[in-house]
Amino acid sequence: MAQSKTLTNPKIAPIRFKSRIKLSTSFPGERIITLEEVSWHDTISDCWIVIYDRVYDITDFLKEHPGGHDVLLDYAGRDGTCAFRGVGHSKAAHGALKEFLIGELPMEERLFRKPSGLKLIGIPD
Repeated sequence: MAQSKTLTNPKIAPIRFKSRIKLSTSFPGERIITLEEVSWHDTISDCWIVIYDRVYDITDFLKEHPGGHDVLLDYAGRDGTCAFRGVGHSKAAHGALKEFLIGELPMEERLFRKPSGLKLIGIPD
């Protein structure tokens, strides 16, 4: 049965979501999604992508992407951080991601947003 919860991480704007995925109990209020789960969402009709350790469901955005949907599908079900960063997206593009946020990676799978992670300038909060 789908769970309906509100994401309450103070650094992330509150959103509502429904999912078959069980919510984490180790980080109350956060939806933890593994890279394995992300990998199952790699089609034009079900497209998730990881950027800066956060998971986004960009299925509804594919047709609207200014660079075309093909570039996004290249990273469907995977981490697209390097490609996203390499293109040099605007602050508006970074802000637009919030609309599609559905969760974040568990701490042990993160590359950036953890105490011992890679340090980059310009990673959004």
